Amino acid sequence: MVRIWLGDHLIAEYVAEPDRASRYQRVMTPKFTGLRITVDGAATTGASELPSEQLWPLTVQ
Repeated sequence: MVRIWLGDHLIAEYVAEPDRASRYQRVMTPKFTGLRITVDGAATTGASELPSEQLWPLTVQ
């Protein structure tokens, strides 16, 4: 589970394999300095699947 936080507010939640979730956290954390990105094993129903790695660069302009 990848979670993106703005302060104490959860703003996005994704499901991903552990290795892919960790890569996402490493790539995106420096790009979004005001947000905290966490990775944990807790699964939540209704979470979206993490976007394809090919789309990750498109999230930052």
